[in-house]
Amino acid sequence: MFHHLRRTLLLAAVLLTGWLATGDGARGQVALRIAAIVNQDVITVQDLFERLNLVLLATGAENTEEARARLGPQVLRTYIDETLKLQEARRLGIVVTERELRQALAGVAARNGMSLEDLFELLRQRGIGIDTLERQIRAELAWARVVAQQIRPDVVVSEEQVSLALATRDERGAEEVLLSEIVLPVYRPEQEGQVLEDARRIIEAVRNGADFGALARQVSVAASAGERGDLGWVRLANLNDSIRPIIERLEVGVPSEPVRTANGVRIFLVRDRRSGSGDPARELVELAQLVIPLPADATEEETRRALREAEAVRPRLRGCRDVSDVAREIGAPASGPLGWLPLSELPPDFAAEVAGLPVGAVTPPLRGPLGIHLLALCNRGGAEGERQRVRLELEREQVQRLANRYLRDLRKSAYIEIRLR
Repeated sequence: MFHHLRRTLLLAAVLLTGWLATGDGARGQVALRIAAIVNQDVITVQDLFERLNLVLLATGAENTEEARARLGPQVLRTYIDETLKLQEARRLGIVVTERELRQALAGVAARNGMSLEDLFELLRQRGIGIDTLERQIRAELAWARVVAQQIRPDVVVSEEQVSLALATRDERGAEEVLLSEIVLPVYRPEQEGQVLEDARRIIEAVRNGADFGALARQVSVAASAGERGDLGWVRLANLNDSIRPIIERLEVGVPSEPVRTANGVRIFLVRDRRSGSGDPARELVELAQLVIPLPADATEEETRRALREAEAVRPRLRGCRDVSDVAREIGAPASGPLGWLPLSELPPDFAAEVAGLPVGAVTPPLRGPLGIHLLALCNRGGAEGERQRVRLELEREQVQRLANRYLRDLRKSAYIEIRLR
C-alpha cells in the first residue's frame, strides 16, 4: 500500500502549494478533493492545506514553495496517524469534553502570550479554521487517554532495573543535557528509506529557521510531542549505548542527523549542557493537588469566588492524605496525587512556590490550567527521590515503545487509500 507513498506525498505538497495560485472556483474544486481515506473517515485537500498552514505558523517557517514541499509529506503522514488515534479513542468510548478542549486551547493561547480570542483571530488571518487546531488538540487528549487506559497498566519497572540504571549512572558520571526529540514512525522495514528522507527534510527546515519544538509538537509521534519534544534534563549516563555517543558530540542548538532506533527515526536537539549537580530544578518532589475547577474563559467574579473557596479549604489540608478526602467532599474531580515529578516540569510559578515548601505544607492558591490549584508537598529529593526519577525515566521509555507499537498495529490493520495521484 505504501510503496508509492513517497511520490504521492510529494505530489500532495506540490498540489497544496499550487492551490494558492488558482482562482476561487478551481480552488474550491481542489479543496473538496479527497486526499486520503482512513477506514471510514475522509481527509480532504483542504484539511491538509489548513494543517500545513498551521504547521508553518507554529514553527515560524517561511511560507514558501520549498518549505511546503519539505513539510508537506510529514503533514499528511501525521494527519493519517491522528485519524487512527481518534478512531481508536471512539472505539474505546473515550470522549474529550468541550470543557477539556476549551481549557487546552486556553493553555495554547497562554503559552503564546495571547488570549483565546486573539489566538482565534490569528488563525483566521492565516486562513486556518479554528477546527483545524481543535482537531489536533482533541486527538492529543484522546490518545493520551488511550495510552493511559491500554498501555500504562501493563508497564512494570522492577527494583532490579532501577538499581542497575543507578549503578550505570554512577559509573559514567553526572553530566546532563537539556534534550529535545522528534520521533517519526517506521511502520514497515521497506518504509525506512522514505522516513529517513522525511527526517532530513525536517532537519533542513530547522536549519532554515523553523522552530524545533513547534515541529515536534506538529509531527512527532513521541509522548514528548505535547511538550514540544522536551525530554528535560537527561543524564548522558542514562542514555542508550547507541544514542549516547551521538548526543555527546552534538553542539548546543544544532539538530542531529536522523538516528534509527527501536522507536522509529529520531532527531535530537541539545539545548544546553551542565555538570548535573546543585541545580534545584533537578529536584524530584512528590505532590498532591486540590483543584477548584474554572472554565477557561472564567469571569473575574468566577475567579474571585474560586480563590475564596480555595483559601477557605486550605487550612483543612494538613498533608497529602487530606487532599483526596477534601476533594471528594467539595466535588473537585481533577484533584488527587500527582506522584513524583521534577520541579522543572511544573509551571514556573508553581515550581517557585513548591521549591520553598517544607514537607507536609500546602502552597497558596495558584491559577492553573484547570482552575485554582492547591499543591501539597508529600516528599522531596533524597535517595528515594533519585530512585523515583530513574523509575519514571524507565517507565516513560516503556510507554513510548508500546505506544508506538500500538499505533503501528492500528496502521497495519487499517484500510488506508491515498487519492492524491
